[in-house]
Amino acid sequence: IIMKKKIAKLSKIIRNPFLVCRILFKKIFALIPFNRQYSRTINEILSKKLLRDSNIRDYRPSLIYSLEGSELTDNLIFMATDAIKRASQIELNCGKKNLSDSKFLNEFPGEHYRILSSIVNITNATEVVEIGTYTGLGTLSIKEGFANNGKIYTFDLIAWNKLNKESHFVDGDFKDGSIKQIIGDLSETNFFEKNINILNNAEIIFMDAPKDDNFEYEMMRQFQKLNNKEGKLLVLDDIKFINMIDLWRSVKSPKIDLSSFGHWSGTGIIDISKGLKI
Repeated sequence: IIMKKKIAKLSKIIRNPFLVCRILFKKIFALIPFNRQYSRTINEILSKKLLRDSNIRDYRPSLIYSLEGSELTDNLIFMATDAIKRASQIELNCGKKNLSDSKFLNEFPGEHYRILSSIVNITNATEVVEIGTYTGLGTLSIKEGFANNGKIYTFDLIAWNKLNKESHFVDGDFKDGSIKQIIGDLSETNFFEKNINILNNAEIIFMDAPKDDNFEYEMMRQFQKLNNKEGKLLVLDDIKFINMIDLWRSVKSPKIDLSSFGHWSGTGIIDISKGLKI
């Protein structure tokens, strides 16, 4: 009886092509892993087909969202407006001129080098921590922003002279002690606590790290260990990336989005004078 029912059902399916397609579609659909990563991948594929103008150097999927719960302060507004004004008027002259990213140094708005340098200058910062050295163009932009003598501690997993591409640094950049590179993973608790005094002393922390959906989130937990310090700022790169939106939205400390005057992929400034609240 069971076999007869199966044969009858199969005969019905064979006689109905629409039913065959529907069953196949349901089977295939069930195999799709509808998780966050898969959704982001589909979003990235679709985003390349949505715009009429495809003549764009680089574009990534993002989201627009409401800003409930965001806090802003007068100090952040005044700092941001002064930094924007300065960034629009200066021209940076640092790094090598013939590398693949050299052309971005004075792209404003669109890239973050001029606004980053200007934030350092406007705040009279003397100690800055950079998380993510890469080719060193950001580091040198920070140095050019110092109103007086300053010190940059730049952290990375790979030494500047061991990258798989040419660095903007030369040996002489490290001789006066204004730049020090430290190799290690700050998201690891032991390494973070080993360097916590450097992070506590910094007036500005600039994080331009891998955006791998893990490192930045772990760093935000680590930053909560830092002491309060008047005027201390945390600058985040790429806050418009899909996997950075949750992180940026989770910040309860006063913050301001400077993406229109910083990096096209997002530049966010957080006031962590009274600690980082998430």
